[in-house]
Amino acid sequence: MTDPSGANAGGAGSLHRIPPLRGADNYNVWRIQMEDVLTNLNLYGHADGSKLKPNSKVEVAITGRKDNEGNRLPDLEVDSNNPLYASWIKADRKALSNIRLRVDGSVLTHIQGCTTAADAWSTLEATFQVKGTVGLIDLRRRFFSHRMTDGEDIEEHIQRMRGWYQQINSISKDSCTEVDWITTLIASLPDSWDTFTQSVNFQFNLDNKNKQANQISDLRSQILAESHQRNTRGTDGKSWRYYKSGSNRILHLQNVTFPSHAQIEEVNNGKPKPGELVAPPLRGR
Repeated sequence: MTDPSGANAGGAGSLHRIPPLRGADNYNVWRIQMEDVLTNLNLYGHADGSKLKPNSKVEVAITGRKDNEGNRLPDLEVDSNNPLYASWIKADRKALSNIRLRVDGSVLTHIQGCTTAADAWSTLEATFQVKGTVGLIDLRRRFFSHRMTDGEDIEEHIQRMRGWYQQINSISKDSCTEVDWITTLIASLPDSWDTFTQSVNFQFNLDNKNKQANQISDLRSQILAESHQRNTRGTDGKSWRYYKSGSNRILHLQNVTFPSHAQIEEVNNGKPKPGELVAPPLRGR
């Protein structure tokens, strides 16, 4: 018989590395990635319940029977082990293992007693999928009021905001638009970004979806570029010198914010040490 269960899916699960499920905050992203992992392994049907468990026994007809005198006897139907059942059990156990291996230890406690992949999948959904009016209100409150802090990684901030945006739309379809997403993202940037945010053009092309998508993509790229520039310079534009160990060379670091001259002089007793930063000499204007 042909094995439709996916039991022969290789051990490729170990090659699919995704961040583990930690809770409601990353459930939406984790679920999408986990669906892709299980689909690639031909095991997703075990998680969503569409791959039904076959009967453990099947009736097999024994034909061509004859009695001692050679007379034909009627066919005999007997129960026999169903090979598809064993294949299904093996594939389902593999799907369950792939799910368990991609959740945090604190989450594993919720599904450690599950015996099938579908049971584990539905348990995680019931536990961590935000649903209902209360959940929607909480998500919208977090999405629209969250503010990024200075020094926070911009890509992590974007991922967090995007995750909330997707969860909102998973509960209430199309209740939050892409324009809402990008404008809220820009509004969530800290006060130190005011010069950047005030220069943003919020005139979106609402009649052409393709042009609108390009505008949003361009704004996201501008945010990342601005963050990169901020990571390579300080906020006051000062130039500092760096005394390199084992060399008489002075390296000039432009636009980097470091401790004050007085602070460094106090630590070094007025003398630069190898590998230490020293303030530039005071110059008259």
